[in-house]
Amino acid sequence: MKLGVSSYCFRSLMTSGEMDLIGVLDWVAASPAGHIEVAAMDGEYYLENPDVVNDTAKHAEEVGVPIVNYLVSGDLRTADDKEIDRLRRQLDVAHRFGARIFRHDVAPWSWREQDPGEFETTFAKVVEGCRAVADHAAELGITSTIENHGFFMNGSDRLARLVHAVDRPNFRVTLDLGNGLCVGEVPGKTAAGLIDLAASIGVKDFHIRRSAGDGWLKTLAGDYLLGTISGHGDVDLAGLLALVNTKPDVPVSLEFEGLERTPDAIERSLDNILRLAGAA
Repeated sequence: MKLGVSSYCFRSLMTSGEMDLIGVLDWVAASPAGHIEVAAMDGEYYLENPDVVNDTAKHAEEVGVPIVNYLVSGDLRTADDKEIDRLRRQLDVAHRFGARIFRHDVAPWSWREQDPGEFETTFAKVVEGCRAVADHAAELGITSTIENHGFFMNGSDRLARLVHAVDRPNFRVTLDLGNGLCVGEVPGKTAAGLIDLAASIGVKDFHIRRSAGDGWLKTLAGDYLLGTISGHGDVDLAGLLALVNTKPDVPVSLEFEGLERTPDAIERSLDNILRLAGAA
């Protein structure tokens, strides 16, 4: 298994200024992880600071930690030309990082259609936008992906349908093993339905409750989720990693989003993932 780390794990330390992306690369180089994915998410920082991108790419090569995936936000609900152009320019950033995989959203995280008609209309526009982005990615030798993320484009059936409709050989899935829970899908169904479409895989763990206090995420199924150290939650990571092990060439990245202290929680998560994968 090719195990790495998402820079998203370090978001609190990066936001506070305690670490930057160079520091994250150095941490990963000294850890059991072998690669990194850079999560820009809602920010345009790397788009607006090409020198940082170039310096980071150079340092990644020097310390032997490849940048395999670049993750950004996106909103293709109307296939707006301005948004498609922004995503194309973000693809250029991915290329400068040396990433061979690019992951973009197609809607805001919390958005959900009001009825089936709105879904179908929006889906048609999303297909159009994803094709435009994937075509530019192909010119750069990059695989463009959509993650099962948020409340709209989530669940294995919806993502598989989107990949089929976009119909581009370089349009695949960044498979998050836990995110299907947000829309009431058990992780085993998510993984089984998307593993053959996955260009990259994200690992996270959740505590899952039927009722909870403040700070927990309520799912469409009425459950409550709270991120935690991988191996400490209720997700059957051992079973999921057994399936992941059937795809040894697909990069796997930890995405820690719990309340536990970092970077200790990140290190413990990596150790647990390797142990569970080895026992799978």
